[in-house]
Amino acid sequence: MKAFAGLALLALAAAVPASALDWTRDPVAQTRARLSAAPVSAAFAAPDSRRGGGGSGGGVVGRFDSYVFSLEWEPSFCAGKSSLPECAALNAGSFGATNLSLHGLWPDQSSDSSHSYGYCGVDPQTRSLDRGSTWCRMPALNLSPSTLDALTPAMPGTASCLENHEWYKHGSCSGYTPDEYFTRAAGLVDAVAASSFGQWVTAHVGQTVSDSDFRSAFESYFGTGSSSYVSLLCTNSMLLDVRMHLATPLQDASSLPQMLLSDSGQDKCPSSFSIPAPN
Repeated sequence: MKAFAGLALLALAAAVPASALDWTRDPVAQTRARLSAAPVSAAFAAPDSRRGGGGSGGGVVGRFDSYVFSLEWEPSFCAGKSSLPECAALNAGSFGATNLSLHGLWPDQSSDSSHSYGYCGVDPQTRSLDRGSTWCRMPALNLSPSTLDALTPAMPGTASCLENHEWYKHGSCSGYTPDEYFTRAAGLVDAVAASSFGQWVTAHVGQTVSDSDFRSAFESYFGTGSSSYVSLLCTNSMLLDVRMHLATPLQDASSLPQMLLSDSGQDKCPSSFSIPAPN
């Protein structure tokens, strides 16, 4: 009977269409409201039994079929937000002033039309703190010094404890420890920064670029035809987020182009947009 039920669940999951889903309703706990990309199906990753299941958090560790890798342009995010610590600290010498930085690395389910997957094993009190934007009051992750050294420049939002939000809502479902999760995420950011695409973005800071030129630069690193798989998000004609889907399990950051999934990207930028410098 149990075997039959398991087969039925697998059949149901396979029957769900891999259509584009709308992530634009996620406010990212008020202070980091974002538009988001569209998840598409791959094979379910096996959960890591060493780290438990969903517990009271609703999600089950490892029950996802891709990652949404979201890079943000910090000067666009910080426009009009000078009171946020990461925005007050942003200057021409900051990594986030000249490179795409980490918004998030989100385990995702193509069959989750309500976008509820997350908070794996996370208690209600911690979830409540997260949804109230009180991220610095959430339980400390106690990341190692080496992880913090890698993560702090890659994710400027650590100044507002964004890593707590990202871990408890998303990373808790990854099957990694917090150190493993953020080290991998920061490594992906560094790989983009060092790539021909990342260097093109850096070279065009303070300029207005065309959507087609931006996508051509993306293809210079990710390969011919890959630009149709990336989602570009803008605010007030300024680049805000660059989002893509990555296969699971994650490979070494040097293999980032090979992890890119052929999902239909949603272009939410005009035909030309700016890559602003910090104010």
